[in-house]
Amino acid sequence: MGRLIVYCQRGLSKARQKSDFFRKDRTFGSSHPTKAKGHLPVTQRPFVAILLVSLGHLLLELFHQYLPVIYPLLLDRFALSFAQVGAVALVATTASSVAQPLFGYFTDRWDARRVVVVSVLWLGLLMGAVGLAGNYWLLLGIVALAGLGSASFHPAGAAVVSKATRGYKGLAVSFFSVGGNLGSAVSPVLMAAGLAAFGLGGTVILLPLALLAGGLLFFGLGREDAGEQAAHRKSQAGAGPGFLPGLVLLVLAVMTRSWFQFSFASYLPVWLEAQGRTVAEGAQMLFLLSFCIGLGSLAGGMLSDRVGRWQVLLVCLGLLSPLYWFYLNTDGVVQAIFLGGMGFCLGCTFPTAVVLAQEVWPRGLALASGLVMGLGWWPGGVGTSVTGLLADRMGLDAALRTLLFAPLLGALCMAAFVVAQRRQLSVNSHQ
Repeated sequence: MGRLIVYCQRGLSKARQKSDFFRKDRTFGSSHPTKAKGHLPVTQRPFVAILLVSLGHLLLELFHQYLPVIYPLLLDRFALSFAQVGAVALVATTASSVAQPLFGYFTDRWDARRVVVVSVLWLGLLMGAVGLAGNYWLLLGIVALAGLGSASFHPAGAAVVSKATRGYKGLAVSFFSVGGNLGSAVSPVLMAAGLAAFGLGGTVILLPLALLAGGLLFFGLGREDAGEQAAHRKSQAGAGPGFLPGLVLLVLAVMTRSWFQFSFASYLPVWLEAQGRTVAEGAQMLFLLSFCIGLGSLAGGMLSDRVGRWQVLLVCLGLLSPLYWFYLNTDGVVQAIFLGGMGFCLGCTFPTAVVLAQEVWPRGLALASGLVMGLGWWPGGVGTSVTGLLADRMGLDAALRTLLFAPLLGALCMAAFVVAQRRQLSVNSHQ
């Protein structure tokens, strides 16, 4: 870990000499940036800024990802149906994803650092009040409002991380991504302890944590001064029209990835049980998947800095389907190896997609990030519902096998991205 931090610090210090954007005559998503006019000034403490925003991501997901743990208690308190519990999950997912592009649009015009601070504080305080809700409709309202905090944080956090470094952006966004992965993993464990001590009202343990998190980020990140804001507006104005077809294809590719990941992870324990495996084995497989996704999130950005963004996305999406097929048709240790490979490929795609979106749409860093992380993730919930409907009609095994096509569609979108990119570059070279 110490060597990794030293490597990051060296990389980020070297990055001070590099530009944010790419020349029009270079390949979109190339890993070798060149100098451009009107670039943003680099923060004096790039590594500290990246570390703080990554910590903010960890805390945000820590506050937000405990809902499945309290569903059994909500069923008892409000006498809910399973459909009503599903509505809570849908509201949380929709509020935290669909609004991200809108918040991204405005964040490009605001101080992204302050948005990060307010978002974490807002979400933490509201999620701490979930256990105090007196009825089901108030619960839905709290969850929806809290989701808006997540929606505003993700594009703002990605923009701050991107602006904190000139090069090695993939590595920086990898740290940002891993912070969220860790927070999601710790959240159920923390809340289980609170619930064991205080019952459903134990969600209030998040309230002091939210205040501490808000204070730490407020004083640690500071705010953009007038010079930074002016330079940011100047760079956006001179960034050109961007590469809209590429951005659309990239979002579509991320949508297919999300469809696959959410559906597979949601039904994995049930499928394993139908294969004669135990509940404990199902939990172990989910842990292995999550762990490898985290490893992939850390490695994906570094790989994309070295070999290129679209190259990493195309290869990882292309590998998912064969890895998944082998996973469904093997057993034992070999099956676990293929599951780990799937998790690693899934993780690699997240930071890579975020940075590539910012590079093909440099005039709106937060907007591009919000499109990939918001609209790109939202189909995951829809895909899980569709997979469930198919399972009711044709059986779970057959329904899960239909997921083989989702990553292939994503790979096709990235192949179309490469073709469209080369055509765009050809047109630019003849102008």
